[in-house]
Amino acid sequence: MEASAWQTKLSSFKERHLYAYNKSLFCDVEFSVMDANGDKVPIPAHKYILAISSPVFEAMFYGESAETGRTIDLPDCTKEGLQEMLLYVYSDEVNLTGSNVLQVLCLAERYMLPLLKEKCEAYLEKELKPEEVFHVLPHVRNEKVEQKCWDMVDSDAERAVSSESFLNVSKEMLGKVLGRDTMSIDKVVLLQAVEKWALNKLKEEGLEESMENKRALSTWGRSDQTYSISTDVTEKVAEKVEIFKDTTTELVQTFSGLCPLKRSVSNNRKGSYKAKVIIPNTRFAKIRKPGGGRWSYLNGKSDAISFKVNKPLSLAGVRLFGDEGSTYHVNLALYKSARPIKHISSPFSTEDEEKDGYYGFTIPHKPVPLDPDVLYTIEATISGPCSYSGFKGETTIAFEDIVITYHNCSYKKSENQTSTEWGQFPTLEFEIEGGNWKVRRQSLTEDGKPTVEVNGIVVTFMSSEKSQNGTSEKKGQFPTLIFRKKDDLQS
Repeated sequence: MEASAWQTKLSSFKERHLYAYNKSLFCDVEFSVMDANGDKVPIPAHKYILAISSPVFEAMFYGESAETGRTIDLPDCTKEGLQEMLLYVYSDEVNLTGSNVLQVLCLAERYMLPLLKEKCEAYLEKELKPEEVFHVLPHVRNEKVEQKCWDMVDSDAERAVSSESFLNVSKEMLGKVLGRDTMSIDKVVLLQAVEKWALNKLKEEGLEESMENKRALSTWGRSDQTYSISTDVTEKVAEKVEIFKDTTTELVQTFSGLCPLKRSVSNNRKGSYKAKVIIPNTRFAKIRKPGGGRWSYLNGKSDAISFKVNKPLSLAGVRLFGDEGSTYHVNLALYKSARPIKHISSPFSTEDEEKDGYYGFTIPHKPVPLDPDVLYTIEATISGPCSYSGFKGETTIAFEDIVITYHNCSYKKSENQTSTEWGQFPTLEFEIEGGNWKVRRQSLTEDGKPTVEVNGIVVTFMSSEKSQNGTSEKKGQFPTLIFRKKDDLQS
């Protein structure tokens, strides 16, 4: 088609728009996104077409605070997801797959494209294939869609675990799969899938495919979370595959044919000490509802806040404001001083009910130890509709003997204006180990005490007829006993 006459050969308005988009003709804006290799690439588009399709784009390009630059940076968006959204804007068509549907859904919600959102939800409900389920399951926050995914895993497990997407699941997701007792799958096939998963992890780490290195995978978790799966596949395999498990699943039963897989029901090993979860009150005296763009998320601007704690704790979660029935994509980073120590990127849906006067959600993660009186910073780049927000913030929040002090960021700019006075991050969630007491019954200068009292605890030592080596209440072994409160034991 001749460039000088292409308009005359396309009969419809849609065809001409799509041709101009595909050829990057007359574009006046471009989006900077990541491609599959992690490189930034530009995607050109037309402000007018975007604005007549989305009220968010209308405000972005033609509102009172319109963007004047040509390039819009979308650090949390993929090239594939944005291209499908733009294809829909220009042509009312979209090519959804298991690998892109959640990204397109997130963009549809962010830019208020309700018909595109419906198409994504319909795909998840009716078109998702077993081979695609592990693209979706680790990230989905819709309870109905999540249940459909698990139903698909149960009914067609072999196709699901034999897929390419299964090779990339996390150890936590692997634990959930192996903890299910409702899957219709031969145990040998499941074991082979786990073996492929382990080999893929070794390849990613640049390690040799040896049993020693398979066992080394367990260093990703704590040593007390490492378990073995034994197998006797037609009497030809006599080795073990060692995998590591998250605490959501306590033990994977043997693949011996004598013991079927059983669902785990415990989050902690029996007799282990529980960590206490501390959720301080919100740092804001007042809460604003969404509306009028009061707290919006445009152009990839980040919210950030710094904080200190007064005693050793672990950060177990970050609370964020949202809006009723909404989904947000969040890139969250935690810094110790200026050094990044944690990063999470995932979509999250708001909770079904208001808590503390707002709709929000928690970003949970493996607890991160915090040192007292050290400045930490949380930065979140959020994509999604306008949310609740707080104002009249308090800089100091006390909870029992824990004190959290909030600070405005000194080195990390809060581009979206969150500060100690207003904005995001209503509260944080912490973990603290249960306290213990050491009861010492002997010193170097005196005989053992038959009765010892410490912190209100009275321990009485008595001689036992079973002591054959001479230990008694006054001499011998057992210098110290360690106790914990009953409430701190997992029964």
